[in-house]
Amino acid sequence: MDNVNARFEVLGDPTRMQILGILSRGNKLRAKDILEHLKISQPTLSHHMQLLTSSKIVTVNKVGRECFYMINEESIIEMKKCLSDLLSETVTEEPEKEKKVKKDKKKKKKDKKDKNK
Repeated sequence: MDNVNARFEVLGDPTRMQILGILSRGNKLRAKDILEHLKISQPTLSHHMQLLTSSKIVTVNKVGRECFYMINEESIIEMKKCLSDLLSETVTEEPEKEKKVKKDKKKKKKDKKDKNK
């Protein structure tokens, strides 16, 4: 779970989300190809790519001197499952909360009646 939380933190940056959007359109892209779509410097891109690869959101495949980046689908699926689990917990908890609210209202009405007697 901690790894997933760290990944969400990494994706909290709009530039990194933009990079993922660019990577989602292509199979494997070099930094040079990604940079063409962004208004940032090469060192800034390197910083973002380092964070994305160290958190395993993006994988890098070195071929000679070239680095090719692609989205790590397994990592994204794990994040999606985490969100799905969170949503299903919220959905199952909701009826319990409603029952408690109704119970509390009934109790308040009863207490009010008892007080008025």
